[in-house]
Amino acid sequence: MTDSTRLPRPLTSWVETVLGPLTAVRDASQPRGNSQVWKVTGRTGDHYVKVAPKPVLYTRETRAYREAVPHLGHGNASALKDSSADLLALILTAVDGKPLKGEESPARRRAAHRQAGQFLRRFHETLPGHQAQGEAAHVVESVQTGLDKHIAEAGDHPLRRLVSTLPSLGPLPAGWRHGDFWERNLLWNGLHCAVIDFERSEPGPLVSDFVKLATSLWPDRPKLRVALFEGYGRSLSEAEERALTAFAAADAASALAYGPRHGDPLVTARGRRTVERLMQEGRL
Repeated sequence: MTDSTRLPRPLTSWVETVLGPLTAVRDASQPRGNSQVWKVTGRTGDHYVKVAPKPVLYTRETRAYREAVPHLGHGNASALKDSSADLLALILTAVDGKPLKGEESPARRRAAHRQAGQFLRRFHETLPGHQAQGEAAHVVESVQTGLDKHIAEAGDHPLRRLVSTLPSLGPLPAGWRHGDFWERNLLWNGLHCAVIDFERSEPGPLVSDFVKLATSLWPDRPKLRVALFEGYGRSLSEAEERALTAFAAADAASALAYGPRHGDPLVTARGRRTVERLMQEGRL
C-alpha cells in the first residue's frame, strides 16, 4: 500500500477478497469516538469501508442500501458493494462531492437543498405508508421513552408537555426515513448533490427527517427551508408542523443530555437554542 494507514487485519482480508489488492487506504472517520470509515483504492477505483458501531446500526444500514437507496438513482447515493455481518462492515461505492456546509454561494446552496428535497421525497416514498405505520407508531413510543430518560429528574418540564402532544396528532404520514438528514450527510460537487450515511434509516414518521435541519440550520437560513420543500414537492400539514415541534423538543432533550456528558459544546448549544426558541415561540 502507498498509504501508511492500514485497515485492521480481518477487514483487509475480507475487503481484498471483494475488491482485489488495495493500493491506498485513508482514514475517513467522523470526529467522534465510534466512527470507523476508510477510503480505499484498488484496481476497481475508490470505495469506502464502514464498520457500524452497533449491530442494530449495521442491520438498518444494510437494509436501507438493499431496499430503499437504489430508488434514489445512480450517483445520488453510494451503492452497497458487499457487507459482512460478522465484521459489521459494509463496502460502499464512492460518490463525488464534499459536505454541503462548505458551499459558500447562497444560490448554489439553495440549489443543493432543492436536489436534496427531491431525493428525500423519493426515499420517503420507497415504502408505502400503510406498511410503515406500525413501525412509525413504535418510533413515537421510543421518542417518548427516550424523553423520559433524559429529563427524568426535571418534573413537569416544558419539553415533556410538547412531546406529549404526539399521540394526539393521529397517524402521521409514514414511510422510509433517512434518520440523520442534514448537511453533514449531503455531499455537493458544485452541481450535484448526493446523500450518504443510512445507519439510522428505518420506517417511521416522515416529518422526523426534518428535525436536524429545523433545529440547526433553518432558524438562520429560512431560504434553505423554502428550497428544500420546493424540491420535496409538498409542504408539511398542520399536524406535521406540530409533530415537528414535538420531535424537536425530544431532540433538544437528547442534545442537552448527550452534549455535556460527551463534552460536545456544539450539540449542547443546539439543544439550548432549540429550547429557547420553543419557549419563546411555542413552535419551530
